[in-house]
Amino acid sequence: MRRLLLLCCSGLCLISATSGAAERRPNIVILLADDLGSKDLGCYGGPVKTPVLDGLAARGVRFTDFHAGAAVCSPSRATLLTGRQNLRTGIYGVLQDHWHNMHLLEREVTIAEVLQQAGYGTAHFGKWHIGMTSGKRKKPTLQAHGFDYWFGLSNGASPSHKDPVNFIRNGKRVGPMKGYSCQIVVSDAIHWLETKANPDQPFFMNIWFNEPHHKLAAPAEIVSLYGDIQDEAAIYSATIDNTDRAIGRLVAKLQAMGKLDNTLIIYSSDHGSYRPDRNGGLNGNKGSNFQGGLRSPGIFFWPDGFRGGRVENTPSGSVDLLPTICGLAGIDKPTDVHLDGADLSPLLIEKGTFKRSQPMLWLSPWSGHLATLREGNYTLMGYRGYQLPSDQARKNALLQQMAKMASIDPRAPNLGSRVTNTTFSSPEYNRLKSEFVRLRTFQEAWIPTIKTGGFSRFALYDLSTDPLQKRDISKQQPEVTERLKKKLLTLYQDIMADAPDWEPLAN
Repeated sequence: MRRLLLLCCSGLCLISATSGAAERRPNIVILLADDLGSKDLGCYGGPVKTPVLDGLAARGVRFTDFHAGAAVCSPSRATLLTGRQNLRTGIYGVLQDHWHNMHLLEREVTIAEVLQQAGYGTAHFGKWHIGMTSGKRKKPTLQAHGFDYWFGLSNGASPSHKDPVNFIRNGKRVGPMKGYSCQIVVSDAIHWLETKANPDQPFFMNIWFNEPHHKLAAPAEIVSLYGDIQDEAAIYSATIDNTDRAIGRLVAKLQAMGKLDNTLIIYSSDHGSYRPDRNGGLNGNKGSNFQGGLRSPGIFFWPDGFRGGRVENTPSGSVDLLPTICGLAGIDKPTDVHLDGADLSPLLIEKGTFKRSQPMLWLSPWSGHLATLREGNYTLMGYRGYQLPSDQARKNALLQQMAKMASIDPRAPNLGSRVTNTTFSSPEYNRLKSEFVRLRTFQEAWIPTIKTGGFSRFALYDLSTDPLQKRDISKQQPEVTERLKKKLLTLYQDIMADAPDWEPLAN
């Protein structure tokens, strides 16, 4: 009988690779929303009806101070899968496969690879957005990152969440499909469960939804629950509601298979919402290193593994998922790999002491807010001290043109998000939008400037007294500022030494 040597939380243990041993390990499901705000779900005081997720939270542990891996999509997903700051993994900014060479480096160890090595069946469903081959830009496959099976998309569902045409299964295009993206993804996940070659093998399902990212679409009967069927806020809410219903189908399937109670389900979002009304009044939105761009839901459910019905206030985030999953499943963490996240299992199983060996750190080298460090109740924000090429005049002109075409007030706050996330569409609008996206997309040619650059100034906020980050107290708290500044600079230098250099490839 083959035996696996694993390092458990309590010490060294032997686990037999038999069906009985497999049953003792939890199945694992990660559910990730796209562009969901921290105050969208019902269980977080939001306006959307989400009874399934509310039920998982009620029977599980709901984190109130949970954070995405980054304030934008691709970096956040890289951090979630690896437990490492996204620049270490090769992802500097939002990835456009046809423009960028960068991708999640094959050398990185993902949650899927760790679980696959431990005997799990692994599958990915839905959006990927951390690198797929595009033309002459060859990139690792999802199989190379540890997934036995995958069904999904390089980026968003096209032309919208309804009847998408760009899904891919194990590298082969599927063609036009009927239905809504979230339901299509869950249907494939359920089919994979039903047809697994070894039904007793523990499984890992990585399910990354497109909703509520634009271009929005949801059934009219759900939209009408939230307002006029043409109202973008109502459609946005309906996409979340529809996703909750899709998750309900998956939960019901796990229950029918007798596997629900021994399944660890984790739910979060890749960053804050582009809608400022869905981030709980926090400073910043999607793309911002303030709390509004980083704060996300964090729901952990595992009836056989830990006591539910609890709320956890410890600051944490998706950077912690890989070490936490290892801790809960009794699996050795990757060796010779620096993990930036911490093992949350002591908080979940209520045994042992939770300890974070380094502060959480978010980096946005393309943004004015280059770095945010979180330690306890404090956030220290470092502002970029170098300049990157930017045709701001052309970007502003494009914004004004698109706003006029889509009947959006050009004086509206957060105008960039408004015009790029509207449901309005036309050939000319799409052309202008493509140019706008290209102008503000991260350029690999910037990396030498980024690596030699630094910080211009720092701001300090105490979230315990100023959760909206309105008052910079760096001058009032110089000792705290200097202490955290030293930690930030040391960690920043370590990360930049790991970050690869991507050579731009001519188009």
